[in-house]
Amino acid sequence: MKIVLLGTGTGIPDPRTPRGYAGVYVKAGREHLVLDAGPGTLKQLMRIGVSYLDLDRLFLTHFHPDHCLDLVSILFAMRIPYPARTRPFTVYGPRGLKQLYRQLNTAFHRWIEPQTYRLTLKELGETTLALPGGTVRTKRMNHAEGRALGYRLESAGRAIAYSGDTDVCDDIVQLGRRADVLILECSMPDERKVAGHLTPTACGRIAAEAQARRLVLTHFYPIVHLATARRRIRRSYAGRLTLARDLQALHC
Repeated sequence: MKIVLLGTGTGIPDPRTPRGYAGVYVKAGREHLVLDAGPGTLKQLMRIGVSYLDLDRLFLTHFHPDHCLDLVSILFAMRIPYPARTRPFTVYGPRGLKQLYRQLNTAFHRWIEPQTYRLTLKELGETTLALPGGTVRTKRMNHAEGRALGYRLESAGRAIAYSGDTDVCDDIVQLGRRADVLILECSMPDERKVAGHLTPTACGRIAAEAQARRLVLTHFYPIVHLATARRRIRRSYAGRLTLARDLQALHC
């Protein structure tokens, strides 16, 4: 599988080190997948040579704007018939996805309704999905009052786990168990811990307990000092470590 971190920042831009909003691209076999779609995701996909016409599936972890706002941009682009999209497109997310779509479609005067292709919206709890060439497993994350999901993608004997936003919970450990790549949010420094988000020390402990082969950190607020974060993660996690940057590509 190929992974590209489309955006590694948060809802607050950092003028020192500009980072995009949350989004991860995964090529699994013939499938083009996106995990979260914060503002600018469509543009970032274009920068890596992936068209909205290529996309097969979008998995949303939750409905905070920095993780889902480009759902509108993606669906609007797919509606424009130059050229016409004919392949089906599926969007997955936690409970409330269908209501979100209806409200957005109303707000944008029905300009995100499909015209030439089939759109499917699937609300998920904790489950395992069979996809072409692999599986996707979901777990509930400790964020957004329990209405957030993490995803584990398995294909060709390899596994990627993605937390989206979460606080410490056993389910993210289970989702990342022996994953080849565990992608965790690392929003805040240890000294500024807030509910619903992880810190460097917590990320290191989760990766160590999960025995993940590689830990990739993303979703940095500007106040996270990366060198300090790295030192604190290394207190508990000895595996391969990546502090992600926008458009960074990984192979699994």
